[in-house]
Amino acid sequence: MAVSGDGGRRRAVGGGPSYLVSSAAGPSSQQTSDWNLDIGSSTSNLASSSTTPISTPMTSTPSQLFGLDAKIRDLKQYIGDSGRRRAAGAGGGLTSASSHLSDIDAKIQDLKQYIALGCLHFDRLLPMNVSKSSESDSRCESENAWAELLHSDLPPEVKEMIGNEATRLLDARWIRLFLHPHLSEDQNRSIVRVYLLPGDWARRFIDRNSKSLKSALRQLLQQLDISPEAWAGDYSEAQIKHFDPWASAENVSLFYLFNKLPSPDPAPQCVKNRFSRRAIEDLLDSTTPLLPEEFEQPLEGLRTRLYPYQARSTSLMVQREAAPILQLDPRLEVRQSPNGEQFFFGPRDGSFLREPIFYEANRGGILAETMGLGKTIICLSVILATRGHLPRIPATYLPPPRVRDRVGSLKEMAASIMGRHAIPAKDALERYEKYEDIDLSRLKHVLAQNIAYYEIPPDLPRMNRNTRIPPPQQLVTCSGTIVVVPRNLLHQWQSEIRKHLVKGSLKVLVVDTPTKRGKSKPAKAEDDQMDFRSDLPAPTELMEYDVLLITRNRFEQEIQDGADEKGRRSFAGAQRTCYCPYIGSSRIPDCSCKGNVYESPLKKIHWLRIIIDEGHSFSSSVSNAVLVAKQLQAERRWVVSGTPAKNLVGVEVDLSTMDEEIDDPTMVRELAIEQRKAFSLDYENTKAAKALGLLASNFLMVRPWSESTAEGRLDWEDYIYRHEHQYQKTYSGFSSCFLRTLEGLVVKTRPDDVEKDITLPPMRHRVVYIKPCWFDKMTANLFIQVLRANAITSERSDVDYLFHKNSVKARHSLIKNLRQSNFTWTGFSLEDVISTLETSSKYLEKGDKRCSLDDANQLLESSRIVSTLTKSESWIALSEAHEVGMAIDAWPDESEESFSLAYPQKPAIIGITQLLEGQLHVDSHILSGVPSQGLDTVGRVARAKIAAMAEAENETSDAQLQKVGVPSSCVGSQPLTSRRALAMTTKSSPQKKALKAPAQKPTSSVTKNESMVPADTIKIVKTQSVASPAKPKKRKLTLSDELAELPPDSPLRHTRVVGTTSAKLSYLIGKVVNYQATEKIIIFYDGDNAAFYIAQCLEMLYVNHRIYARTLDNTKRSEYVALFNEDPDIRVLLIDVACGALGLNLNAASVVLIVNPINRPGIEAQAIKRAHRIGQTKEVLVETLVLEGTIEEAIFKRAKKMSRQQHLEAKELEDDAGIIDIIQNARVLPIEPGEDEGAAKFAPLEVPQRVFGRPDRHRYHRFGVVEVKEKARKKAKTATSARQSVKIGVGGGMSDDGVSGMPSEGLTPTTTGNPVLQTQPSSIFGMGGRNGGSLFG
Repeated sequence: MAVSGDGGRRRAVGGGPSYLVSSAAGPSSQQTSDWNLDIGSSTSNLASSSTTPISTPMTSTPSQLFGLDAKIRDLKQYIGDSGRRRAAGAGGGLTSASSHLSDIDAKIQDLKQYIALGCLHFDRLLPMNVSKSSESDSRCESENAWAELLHSDLPPEVKEMIGNEATRLLDARWIRLFLHPHLSEDQNRSIVRVYLLPGDWARRFIDRNSKSLKSALRQLLQQLDISPEAWAGDYSEAQIKHFDPWASAENVSLFYLFNKLPSPDPAPQCVKNRFSRRAIEDLLDSTTPLLPEEFEQPLEGLRTRLYPYQARSTSLMVQREAAPILQLDPRLEVRQSPNGEQFFFGPRDGSFLREPIFYEANRGGILAETMGLGKTIICLSVILATRGHLPRIPATYLPPPRVRDRVGSLKEMAASIMGRHAIPAKDALERYEKYEDIDLSRLKHVLAQNIAYYEIPPDLPRMNRNTRIPPPQQLVTCSGTIVVVPRNLLHQWQSEIRKHLVKGSLKVLVVDTPTKRGKSKPAKAEDDQMDFRSDLPAPTELMEYDVLLITRNRFEQEIQDGADEKGRRSFAGAQRTCYCPYIGSSRIPDCSCKGNVYESPLKKIHWLRIIIDEGHSFSSSVSNAVLVAKQLQAERRWVVSGTPAKNLVGVEVDLSTMDEEIDDPTMVRELAIEQRKAFSLDYENTKAAKALGLLASNFLMVRPWSESTAEGRLDWEDYIYRHEHQYQKTYSGFSSCFLRTLEGLVVKTRPDDVEKDITLPPMRHRVVYIKPCWFDKMTANLFIQVLRANAITSERSDVDYLFHKNSVKARHSLIKNLRQSNFTWTGFSLEDVISTLETSSKYLEKGDKRCSLDDANQLLESSRIVSTLTKSESWIALSEAHEVGMAIDAWPDESEESFSLAYPQKPAIIGITQLLEGQLHVDSHILSGVPSQGLDTVGRVARAKIAAMAEAENETSDAQLQKVGVPSSCVGSQPLTSRRALAMTTKSSPQKKALKAPAQKPTSSVTKNESMVPADTIKIVKTQSVASPAKPKKRKLTLSDELAELPPDSPLRHTRVVGTTSAKLSYLIGKVVNYQATEKIIIFYDGDNAAFYIAQCLEMLYVNHRIYARTLDNTKRSEYVALFNEDPDIRVLLIDVACGALGLNLNAASVVLIVNPINRPGIEAQAIKRAHRIGQTKEVLVETLVLEGTIEEAIFKRAKKMSRQQHLEAKELEDDAGIIDIIQNARVLPIEPGEDEGAAKFAPLEVPQRVFGRPDRHRYHRFGVVEVKEKARKKAKTATSARQSVKIGVGGGMSDDGVSGMPSEGLTPTTTGNPVLQTQPSSIFGMGGRNGGSLFG
């Protein structure tokens, strides 16, 4: 049987079919192909007479037949019209070509280059009669029974059996098939082995770009059995294993992957650079305990000894920077053939490769150590260990050796070579100077004159007659590190630098936003460890610093590079306008002039490193900060964040919110991880994974995810997920590519490994259920009355219903106020109570009402309870004053009437603001002999202010509702306290002024419904138009005043606070009194009024404190954090939950009190971790206060039971169906007999607190404050009317109207215009119902 080809004739085996060729494993290297050409075999061998090495993957234009037709036609033309000729007779040139193609053909036929894919099973025998070949097999003797199927001789019935896909691929030489004929006679089936030609082999000779063939290959893959048993020729249906054509799945959640990442395990032996290797070894050795007689620093320049896990994390960061490993192309994954060999498969494009494709790993990543484990000191250790190291000049831009005008000296040439090859010579010289005590300044000067520099050629624009070629970007290498921090953490970083670093070990430049007047901030003389500026210095000066600590706000301003003061940018190629000197021997200008166009010094330097603290926000691709960072040349890039994506935290953070004690934390953590193991296509996985991709591609610039001029950018979501479709995205799970990417980016220590190195003090987290007092109950019942009246009178339909789909905003606002009211609420007025009673009564009297009997009874129940407020003088007085009430025992008789809001009730009820005014008056006059003299006048002044505020409310009442049928005071902003309102209004003249009586609303409607409103309803009291009493003369407090004590027999010593109108406030006062002497306290609050009330009580107790409020600027926030951590007199820090749960280190505190339950596990855990972190030496007590029996308790318990998925689905907690049901079906709180009388209606203090002459008043730092405020007021007179409000500083002081200073600053309403007009509530029930019926109808 003759077969064309130069290799001779194939041996017909056993007289079988001609399409079978017996082979040990297919044709040997000397066997020929099955090409059927009309010319001689030697002619066909010219297919590849001019080729490139076949080991190099490349693309080529496909030919019609195996890429050979065109060259064969050229050969025919060369031979001429004489017909067919033998290649041997065509001359030396053809003989050479024939020999070359024979070698290429032999290589293509070499089965060792093919990938063993798997086997095809057929239910019947192929028609054949093949005997075993006598040829030996160099690979495996057991494979001698396999025979190759040749496409050229396949009969139609065999083609039909193997299928169209296999036939086409065989015809195109993409695959080779081998048949195993020796199955047992009782098995009527055949097994065919499939070998695939890899995509990185012979691409020049065989077309690999056909989409139809790729599709055929994908279909064939679905039929393959890749089990080793089938490959050996043994068929077993139970052992069939199909080829997976999609990405290998990681069917687990991102939370699971993140918490299962391996802990850092540095390997110094893998680092070739001896300087970096020495740095890693020094870091690892620094954890070794020293003998008592040894005084050596653990790491040169580092004052604090690193924990072992910190040293490992630091070492791994240096290792990744200095010796990045080669990572497999994320498009590929490793697969194993049935014969045990490995190959590389691209599941997204269906490519098969024999050799891998690698990318150099990123020189940086994400430091994601859990909150409180010392990320700041790890970063400082990295900078310190690599001090003086230089970035390498990119090989693409490496300039040739410098050509000098004259022969350079040896030291000049050595300095130039060391700079070009990034050798840290300066650091080595400084170390040598230190140890040998010699002066090497001349050598360092030579290094400074031979700084390495290079140029990046510009991207050429599209050319036209006006095009100017932009100049190349010139850069000089620098060993400095840029650290970008949020502005509120700037002081914390400075504190950490002073705490952990030896003075002078690092040269630090701190750059913050310029002042409003545009002047640079002067350097702080008291700090010689850091320099402070607002403008960046010239590049040469900037290069002298080891660390550039810059706020994000200031960093973003570098986007102005290339623009003038008006933001206009010059065209490309504009000439230089300054004549500043150059840097060293480079041509880079050391520009320090102030030209029209701003040139950022940051962009003239190739930095060693850039670190972004709390860098999860750098995932955006359009923010100015990210754009600036991408334009900078920095060899190493790090993001520092314990939460690299939203809700992506360590499992130990979640466990910190557990209330019960944990006996086996390891087991509990594993159970928590397993509970959240399953993959789901929800917000937690998709959004967080997308954020990580944006972080990797935008700031970290990880190849191949980042944009590059040399290669295209990969779509992140194409490869990190398993997509079970060739073109569509099915998001069927994460892929192994995602896991490899995370392992290459994230540096994080598992909690088990942390616990081996360090044990944090224990933390006790408990929930305290507090019984509400009468005032708390009535506030809760008023809100329930509002909810019931709204639901029943609107008949739960139309937009008037709060829970209608179009009333989301109003509902959320009301529920927010309801949540804050569990501390206290003074937004309701007597008119509101009367209005709701009238509206409810009118609706219930309607004949055509549509409500159930149960609804009617519920509305009657809440109305009867609420109606008792109309005869409560104390409640009415507090609602008018917008004050939290203090129950006072033994107030001085001569002034009790002027101070008490409900005189002569006992105990006297006095607003906290008025109490502070009286306390300050007495305490500042102790030395006068009669401290209470003038106290009555102070009380009358305070009452006049309350009356004036009530008048202003009535005159500026806004009757418009935010939503039809929804009470404005329930859905609007919370009411101002009397002190806040007075502080915001423009200060009036100190002269006596007549007060107009507040407008009284008609009360005739009150008596219309005698069944609902008692006849003895207290009427609104008109304030007579009397002149305001003269204010006591202001005097400056002295230290003697603060140290003075009341005489032992003074009755003022017996004046005490015995209770308050808020159960939570009473509990907080008791806790602060018990702990403030020995522990520092953090109080997390929700709502500005709560902060004011708590701060006023702390002021009354003379407990020094600060308020970390939303309205404070970042600078003031940083100062407060630094003061709280460093000043022993600052005992309490009040923090708004909305802004104080991230990034703060408050380990000075050991008691954490949460006023209102946070109800979001992630935010609660972040808040708790502010205190329970590295550096904490005391047991941490965390208490969450819950008002017992209220809606708050029901919501709290529901939130605890909600799954993480339910929390994620509820954008607002009130969106959860279970919580909505709780609010809609809330029950009123029963009022016990006698509970509304005397002391029973107050929440008692555990220990009554003395009011006048308290000890240790001087620790509050009140004395000497007035003089500072006077200067501030003089400047305020020139300000605009919007800024005329008095800003009273922290710590208090006597203001010009006798009112003590505010306990905080920054807590001002965010409304515009007249603050009283915009924020004071109108009647919370508006104008009443339409048609005299339902308020909400």
